[in-house]
Amino acid sequence: MGYVYVDLVIKGKASKSVKALVDTGSTYIVLDPTTISEIGLHETPFNVELTLADKRKVEAKLYLAEVEAGGRRGPALVAELNVPTPIMGVYALETLGLRPNPLTGRLEIVGPEGGYLL
Repeated sequence: MGYVYVDLVIKGKASKSVKALVDTGSTYIVLDPTTISEIGLHETPFNVELTLADKRKVEAKLYLAEVEAGGRRGPALVAELNVPTPIMGVYALETLGLRPNPLTGRLEIVGPEGGYLL
C-alpha cells in the first residue's frame, strides 16, 4: 500500500497544474489561499465545517472550479485551507469517474466522466 498522487489541472479565471495527494477520507479538493487566488476560483456563498485527521474542526470557504485528471474533466468544489500539499477528495474522484489504486499509485477509470445521474 502507498500514497497516490495525481497531476491535477484546476481552472478558474486562470489555470494551474498541481500535484495533489488523493485522499479518500477527504470530501473536497483542498487548496491553500494563495493557490486559490492565483487561479481566480469562483467563490460560493457557502462555508463548510471540516474535521481534520486529529479531530479538530475548522471552517473553510468553498469555491467552484473545473478540474482535470487522467484525461477527464468536470466541476468540483474546492475548500480553502492552509495545507502543505493539495488534496483531491472523493467528490472530485466520483465526478471524474476515477478511483485510486494504492498498489500501482495510479488512478483507474471506474465510471462515466461527469459523474452519475440517478
